[in-house]
Amino acid sequence: MVNKMKKAKLIEFTAKNGLGVADFYEYSMAKANIEEDYFGLKAVFDLVVRGLPKTKVVGQFEHKGIKYDELEQRAYLVNAGLEQAVGILTQVKGTKELRQYMEEVMEIDNEEFLKFTETAEFKGDLYAMKEGEIFFGQEQQLRVHETFEAAQLYETLLLTAINPQTNVATTANDIADVVNEKVMLLEGGSRRANDPLGAILNSRAAIVGGFTASSNVAFGMEYDKKVGGTHGHSYVMLHPEEYAAFKAQGRTFKNNACFLLDTYNVESALEKAIKVIQEENLTNFAFRVDSGDLGEQYFMITERLEKEGFKREDYKLVASDDLNAGKITDLENRGAHFDKYLVGTFLVCPPKPLPGVYKLAAYYNEEGKLVQRGKFSENPAKATLPGVKQIYRIADEQSMFQKDIIALDGEDLTPYMRKGETAEPLLGKVIENGEQIAEMQTVEQAKAYKNERLAKLPEKYKTGQEQYPIIISDGIKEATMEVKEMVNREAKQFLFL
Repeated sequence: MVNKMKKAKLIEFTAKNGLGVADFYEYSMAKANIEEDYFGLKAVFDLVVRGLPKTKVVGQFEHKGIKYDELEQRAYLVNAGLEQAVGILTQVKGTKELRQYMEEVMEIDNEEFLKFTETAEFKGDLYAMKEGEIFFGQEQQLRVHETFEAAQLYETLLLTAINPQTNVATTANDIADVVNEKVMLLEGGSRRANDPLGAILNSRAAIVGGFTASSNVAFGMEYDKKVGGTHGHSYVMLHPEEYAAFKAQGRTFKNNACFLLDTYNVESALEKAIKVIQEENLTNFAFRVDSGDLGEQYFMITERLEKEGFKREDYKLVASDDLNAGKITDLENRGAHFDKYLVGTFLVCPPKPLPGVYKLAAYYNEEGKLVQRGKFSENPAKATLPGVKQIYRIADEQSMFQKDIIALDGEDLTPYMRKGETAEPLLGKVIENGEQIAEMQTVEQAKAYKNERLAKLPEKYKTGQEQYPIIISDGIKEATMEVKEMVNREAKQFLFL
């Protein structure tokens, strides 16, 4: 009897299966609309973070012997993930396989719905902030125009493209903000990513946020970038003794050698590395420390090398060990000025996920009339703003940002502006009728754009000493009141029957 072993399945995210990455309710709503003959109404959705989250790590505290991150509210966020979102909207479509699943597994027999799952694709418009843009609560990163059902199918895909990358880019910016521009920041969090694709996208988002390079080879392949990395603890442990491992490193990498010192004992490892450096006549080399008191180790290494006649510019010092902005700030304040920081876990796994949502803002009814919609809740923090909205960034005569105005698209801004101020719309059209019309930025361009925008944000807002002003226009306030009046009328009708 032949033993038919079930083999492992490698699940990949591709354009072929991509539209299956959805919560089923995104499909069940479409099916309901088809059956109720309410299908195909044009709609507008916003992808928005409703308020600035309390996710910035500023230190640690201890409770009952357990250390926790101390968090404070963010002053701003850094937009990232647009390239992936555009790729999803322009390339991910319905498939025969998706139809077959709905028919055979979900046991749906509505022919019109099944045809929809096989032929669905994005044929609408996308307005978006540029990657690297700094933004604030209630400001939508994306504005999607499409039929209700088609727009809704992409909810999960868009949120998984934008939220994690924005979170990583913002966290990367926290770290870049506490070191000088000569320090190399290396992203090394691939092993902590949620999945292989996430590892690549985390690398990209980290550079948008201010990092120098990544250790992820797939990222380098996708974007033609050099990546960094020499050896890990396993390489040292593989050899019969630590000296032999270092000797092999010196011979192989010569003046690019980086000796990882903390596999066994840092001081002992340093002596072995110095011996190899002298034997191989290395003139440029590096050391990495990955555990213990990194500050003490910094001074121990620099003092020991000074005794051997090495100048500080002769070598590089690299720090790792679950670093975050707070730990790096502490090292810098102590005078432990490492040349490179390798940051992984707390860069790609921020303490909390970004709470961006995808909500209906308006639709056109069967008569073609615009109907504005906003979400209300017993928790006011979950409310969203109605209408087809644009974000306007207001700058003074010195090009410094003064405030943002969230207004209906095309609304008169003069009541909110002073003489000499200029208004810049932040949402630009990226996709038109399903076709990409705007060129994507490179990661370097997005990073440079972020730096350029931050340079225009006054220090009091950048540091969070004062909250950056966000003005909600009268047009949006009126739309909000109209929605509330509609909700109240309907509530009275049903509550007081």
